[in-house]
Amino acid sequence: MDDRTRWDARYRNGVYAERPWPSAFLEQNIVALSSSGGDGSHGHDKALDLACGAGRNSVFLAQHGFTTQGIDISAAAIAAGSAYACQVKTKVAWRCQNLLEQTGGKNLGRDPIHDLGHFQLIILFRFVAPGLLTHLMDHLLPGGHLMVEEHLQHDLGEQIVGPRNPDFRVAPNALLGEVEAASQSFDVIEHFAGLVAEPSGEKAAVSRLWVQRHL
Repeated sequence: MDDRTRWDARYRNGVYAERPWPSAFLEQNIVALSSSGGDGSHGHDKALDLACGAGRNSVFLAQHGFTTQGIDISAAAIAAGSAYACQVKTKVAWRCQNLLEQTGGKNLGRDPIHDLGHFQLIILFRFVAPGLLTHLMDHLLPGGHLMVEEHLQHDLGEQIVGPRNPDFRVAPNALLGEVEAASQSFDVIEHFAGLVAEPSGEKAAVSRLWVQRHL
């Protein structure tokens, strides 16, 4: 079963339906992100949500004034996100796309969003795509922000939620290493690796990175 078929089946079966809230990392910093935009011209209010799933973060960004594009491999997820956006009377542009190469499940050096232009904000939450962050820096406007949160490799035991397959987790400094490989200069606003409390009360081991491209 390929990734698209598998995720379509999961979303049709209601995966993550009990988690409509936005990412805590995004929600806690939305005021700073919103105030860092420009005057709405030249793309300064554009946001891109990669591996958006059913759109919880895409809708949240749109509700806070961003012209938002959400991308996910699953058509079923996109349909759920579109329905949710309509329900709350919010507009999001949706795109069904596999961000990974078919062979080997890795980026293999390509830029999967080469045609999408530039954004004030790009987010990638809990979807591991080796090499993608280096490309994303090229899609930030001067002064734009990249926010990433991934499951972290850990030895903290089975009480930590998230994938058991280490391929779906990152090493503590892996995210920063990818961004540093880009040609764009930037400032690190937040770099964190450790335990966080999920809204459900469970514990997760995550790696977070928030950088801002230099003006």
